[in-house]
Amino acid sequence: MRIGFYFAPSYGYYSVPRDYWGQRWRVGEYLPSIFWRYSLDDWRTYGLGYPPEGTRWVLVDNHIYLIDEYDGYIIDVIYDAWSW
Repeated sequence: MRIGFYFAPSYGYYSVPRDYWGQRWRVGEYLPSIFWRYSLDDWRTYGLGYPPEGTRWVLVDNHIYLIDEYDGYIIDVIYDAWSW
């Protein structure tokens, strides 16, 4: 574990702005656009369903969010997807 960084499979460690460190978003909130790039393209590996058109699965820390690609609206969340 590296302080100030999150880990995403296929991406490695990435820096997180201090305001977002340890933040946990809920369904109905908006995920900041800084995290949208960490898409989970191999969603089957994690037992997730196909993301409906216009949405994508995104990795943030050890949580997986299903967001709207247009505005980052959170549709579904899987907290603590894996443990270290």
